[in-house]
Parts: sequence; structure tokens; C-alpha cells
Amino acid sequence: MPEKVNFTKASLSALEPILGKRRRVYDEKQKGLAVYISPAGTKTFYCIRKVDGRVEEIRIGDAATVTIETARTTAAGIINQIAAGTNPAEQRRIKKAEMTFSDLFSEWVKDCRAKGKKSLGNDERNFRLHLQEIAKKKLSDIERQHIRALHRKVSTGAGLYQGNRVLALVRAVFNFGINTLDIPRLGNPAAGLKMNREESRDRRLHPDEMPRFFEALAAEESTDVRDYVMLSLLTGARRSNVLAMHWQEINLERKTWTIPGSKAKAGDSIAVPLTDAAIEVLQSRAETSGAQGWVFPGPGRTGHLVEPKKGWQRLLQRAGIDDLRIHDLRRSLASFQIDAGVSLAVIGKGLGHHSQQTTAVYARLAQDPVADAWQKGTDAILVAAGVKKSVEVTPMKKLPSHRKNAIL
Repeated sequence: MPEKVNFTKASLSALEPILGKRRRVYDEKQKGLAVYISPAGTKTFYCIRKVDGRVEEIRIGDAATVTIETARTTAAGIINQIAAGTNPAEQRRIKKAEMTFSDLFSEWVKDCRAKGKKSLGNDERNFRLHLQEIAKKKLSDIERQHIRALHRKVSTGAGLYQGNRVLALVRAVFNFGINTLDIPRLGNPAAGLKMNREESRDRRLHPDEMPRFFEALAAEESTDVRDYVMLSLLTGARRSNVLAMHWQEINLERKTWTIPGSKAKAGDSIAVPLTDAAIEVLQSRAETSGAQGWVFPGPGRTGHLVEPKKGWQRLLQRAGIDDLRIHDLRRSLASFQIDAGVSLAVIGKGLGHHSQQTTAVYARLAQDPVADAWQKGTDAILVAAGVKKSVEVTPMKKLPSHRKNAIL
């Protein structure tokens, strides 16, 4: 016969564990309610009922935190669900087997990688930095209010633009689950949430900031950070492309860096001219690395430098420059080229811009005017920095030693 007592604080407290065996005691007042006492003495409430010929044990909670009245009310509710044809135990098993957001994100990453998604690295970084609050949640537990609060938090802490990128990422991952994995009864909690209004950014390095910027760059202790920033400025390439620069893409004799279409945002390869100053930086690195593998090797999974954020912050603090991002270096080169009278079409070709309106123009351009434009732009930068006195090309070996260090 099953053991029964009238559950009270005193009667539950008096229940002793059995050595090496889990003890089960039923409540005399509420049908189906039982408490299990582990060999260690832990007491846990369960509702025990037979459903479709199978005994189901549905956990209610720890007797140390769940009151007896709450346990009785919960057990009565479970019995009513069973009477209505629902099996709460089966629902919990399904719930336990349900994907978490982290599981779904992993499947989405596999699909994106197979399709060659260019910005996948940024997406994985946003997941790691901003989506851990929902990463372990079951998909059906993630509600609209969670995503709205997350969007607000990221927008406040990391900026409006970053908040929008995270919201768009969550929306894309859920849409993948709905449309590709056919996850039943899955809705998209990010659908329809309003994005932040983004202002067009026009920040660049101004001529009066250049001397301070170059002096701070020359004082940077990390050669990798110093060279990375310098090449970002002198090539106008995107942050991710410079980080993943490979020696196979570099031709020092022809002074070109060919970014393959697999790495380019628009999917077309980009021939970036390498100016004299950029060649000096690369030649210096080639002497150290033997021009093999990544130009900026790193210890992580990618094999190359991934996050120069700390070095960039050191540089800005040393230079006393505010509100400047690494991507603004790309805009800075284009701005100096425009100041030097270079056409927008030529600039667009070298930067890898891609649009229906300008593609035909770019296709007719020879590489020579593009290379000349890059030389003019970087010469203007070096003049503004005080490294050069005029736009005439000055061999690096003739520069004063302290100014040569500013470039290297």
C-alpha cells in the first residue's frame, strides 16, 4: 500500500529519508499529489497520475520553496488538464527537446556559411556580445517584449546602428527557423519591431587632426595595430578586408591588392591600388613574415587578427580625437581624393562600390587613373599629417627618421 499522510509543515518535516532509496509519500487531502524524499533528504512535490495507460510523474517543485497549498492547487490543475485530454508530461518532454535560440543560431550559421554570406563574422560577433540573454531560452519562451527590451538595451549601450543590426539578426534567424526548418508553431518575435532612425554618418579625419593622428600612430607599441591602421587609411578598404588580407592577394611589383569576390561585399573582386607608402608598410611586414599566409596573423580560429578595438582606442586617446571609427578611415581617403579633384567614378572603382547606376562607368575605366587617384589621396593625407611637404612623391629613405617611423 502506498504511504500517505496529511501534508502539513510538521508532517513533511518529520518525513525521514531512506538509505539508498527514494521514498514516496502521498497527500491524504489532494489526490495525485506526492512528495519524494531523496536519500540526501531533499523533498520534491510531484503530481502522479496514469495517462493513456502510462504512469506520468509531473514535477511541481521543491518542497522547501513551494507551499503545500500551491502544490495542491497545481496538482488539481494538472488533473483537470489530463481530464480534458492533455498530457502535461508529454508537453514538458516536447519543451525539453525544443531548440534554444543558440541551437537555431548554429543551424542558421551553417546555412549562411554554405551560401557564402560575407558578413557572417559580424553576425557571430553580435551574437556573442549582445544575444547571450536569449541564447539559452527555448524558442517558444522568447517573446516580443524580450526582443524589444534587448533592442533598447543594445541601442543605449552600443549605439543606434548596432541596436538595429542586432534586431535584424534576430529577425533573420527566426525567419530561417520558420521558412527553412519548418519549425511548427514558431512565430517571429522580432517581426514588425521598429528600427532606430539612423543618421547618415559623414565623419572623416580632418586635415587639422592628421598631425596628431600620425604622431599617436607612431607612438603605438603594437606593430600589428600600427600597420593595420595605416593600411586601412592608405587603401580605403573595409575593416574586415584589411584584417583578412592575405599575401597571395598582394602583388608588390604591380602595386595591387586584389580582394577576391568571396570577401568583397558586392561579390565582385576589387583591385585596390597600393601607393608608395602602403608598399613600404607591406615590404616591412614581408621581411618579418616572409610574405606567407595572412598579412596580419592571429592566434584565434580565423588565423588572422580579429579585433583591433583596444589598440584603436589607445590611438584615439593618445591623439585626443573623439568619435572616430575605423570605418571612417575609408571615408577619409575618399574625402582627400575628392579634395584633390579625383572623380567620383574613379573613387568608386577603387573602393569597390557597386550600383546599377555606376557599374557601366566603372567597367570602362582603366586601372591607371584609379592608381593615380590613390596616390593623390594618400599624398594629400601625408601632406596634411606633416609627413610630406608637397604632393610630389618623396622616397621614404629621404624622410627624417622620426617621420619615417610615423608611417611605419
